[in-house]
Amino acid sequence: MELMNALPAAIREELRGLDMSRACDIRLLADRPCAVTTMEGEIRTRACVSGQEIYDAAQALSRRTLRMSPASTGAGFLTLRGGHRMGLCGRVTCERDGLVLREIGSLCLRIAHEVKGCGADTARMLRGGGALIAGPPGSGKTTLLRDIVRILSDEGTAVGLCDERGEIAACVEGVPQLDVGARTHVLDGCGKASGLRWLLRAMCPGLLAMDELYGSDECLAVREAAACGVPVLTTLHAATGREVCLRTGIEDLLAEGIFEQVIFVRERRVTCVLPAAEVLKQGCCGQ
Repeated sequence: MELMNALPAAIREELRGLDMSRACDIRLLADRPCAVTTMEGEIRTRACVSGQEIYDAAQALSRRTLRMSPASTGAGFLTLRGGHRMGLCGRVTCERDGLVLREIGSLCLRIAHEVKGCGADTARMLRGGGALIAGPPGSGKTTLLRDIVRILSDEGTAVGLCDERGEIAACVEGVPQLDVGARTHVLDGCGKASGLRWLLRAMCPGLLAMDELYGSDECLAVREAAACGVPVLTTLHAATGREVCLRTGIEDLLAEGIFEQVIFVRERRVTCVLPAAEVLKQGCCGQ
């Protein structure tokens, strides 16, 4: 696998035979062992990696496109071919154009998985209104979102997909590398609030979709879409009904019926699908 080939030789040797379809993330920290999180638990190597090896791995993973500039490192991550995400940490300086990562001390490689069919049951539960997919980081929210979009799109719904970080469709030169359906228009690399408005105006969608709803402007864009009769499917970092309601603007969207259902995900499976009223009740009860 191309991702493995970018790792230091000693780490590659120890991880030989690892089933990457079960891997969730790979973490490299200077002068420490490599840690791989899988669906079964964590694997730690005996060999440690140096700061230079981490830098070399980052350059290999980015296909030598990594530059120490705000445009390249200011967001803290780069989206790689295949939809994988490489997060970077280290010494940061504040420059006129923004934050610059001057020295790389650690790397977190979030591995994208395309699991066709995982959203079939959930797609049938959607009633045509907006829905949230909620769960902790690494629980499989994006994988589920992608497959629901694929299914609904192939079944006849025109979908407008705002893929700000390139993790859903993994576009290369504007063309999705992952299957998001036959009727899905992808806006790649655009901020989500602006992207939803763009897709709403330009592409006549029957459904809008995006990853990781966050902040008041994005909530306003979701509300504007609902006012035009277009539901939104999105993910949210929240493990419980209370955590959902604590996120900025989400409680109001649930109360207004803009999101009719919340799909809770944990360990890459759907644990329950609750109507908005039940999630609001949990939020009030602190559950």
